[in-house]
Amino acid sequence: MRPSPNETSRRGPNPPPLLAYVADLELEVDRLRKQSQFVQHEARETLKRVQQLCADAARADNAPPQLAEIDQAGQRLATVLRDLREVPGYHPAHDQVIAIAVRPLAEQVFRWQQLLENAPHVTLRLELDSEHVEWFPGRLRHILDNLVSNALKYCDRDKGEAWVSLALRVLPEGYELRLSDNGVGLPPERRAEASQLFYRAAPARAAGLGVGLAVVKLLVEQSGGALTFASGEGQGTTFVAVLPRYDVTDFLG
Repeated sequence: MRPSPNETSRRGPNPPPLLAYVADLELEVDRLRKQSQFVQHEARETLKRVQQLCADAARADNAPPQLAEIDQAGQRLATVLRDLREVPGYHPAHDQVIAIAVRPLAEQVFRWQQLLENAPHVTLRLELDSEHVEWFPGRLRHILDNLVSNALKYCDRDKGEAWVSLALRVLPEGYELRLSDNGVGLPPERRAEASQLFYRAAPARAAGLGVGLAVVKLLVEQSGGALTFASGEGQGTTFVAVLPRYDVTDFLG
């Protein structure tokens, strides 16, 4: 049964399907954020209580030796919870240019990816011309997440020192992000495949779709930038992302 004109006017015009979807998505993002914040708060408070009980018990004469291991596990969990906190200004539903502090973001991303890839022996090197960039925080976070993850995933554990280096240069027209590693690199016959960013470099794995690198390529190019790479077998890999500069005032309503 079709609604009468009076009923339609009272309800108002139907929103376009895309706008309705975006609104629902925004509500879901906020719900997940609040849920995550609640879980993190409860975990932090419980962890504080456990660590306090361990400290009190350690002062006793008959303290069990396992307390030290429990305390170390608690400190590791506290570090994970601290790194789960979003950097200021970051919101996955916001896509506007803001001033981003590069060093704390890079260090947070690196620590988190170290845990995910189980690569505690790899060190991070930072060479920053500037401590801040004016860019899209969500996109920059995804770019760093995927490039750092790729570098750690294919590190060379046989080398005495494994490292990942992030260099930032400020250009007249934008920024150059150079992420390098001294990992396994790519053999010559695979560089053509890798140029399409659809090849995984780990020698122990079969070639497959490099989803993370494809995401980086998409984000960089859709932002008006360019992504290139250089690699040599046993020499590591370097990705260079040239990101265009934007004016913050252009994104202030």
